[in-house]
Amino acid sequence: MNPLTNLFAVSFGEIDIPPLLFALIIFLTLFVFLAVVISTTKLIQSLVDDSD
Repeated sequence: MNPLTNLFAVSFGEIDIPPLLFALIIFLTLFVFLAVVISTTKLIQSLVDDSD
């Protein structure tokens, strides 16, 4: 590998992950986390509204 690739690669032990793939993994993780939070709040809100 050339030095420029090593400069921008994220290393996990012996695995080098390109920054674009690393950003994609972080984006998907945050997206799923946000979707679960929204879904959970909607579920709790509907349970609270039904009991009134």
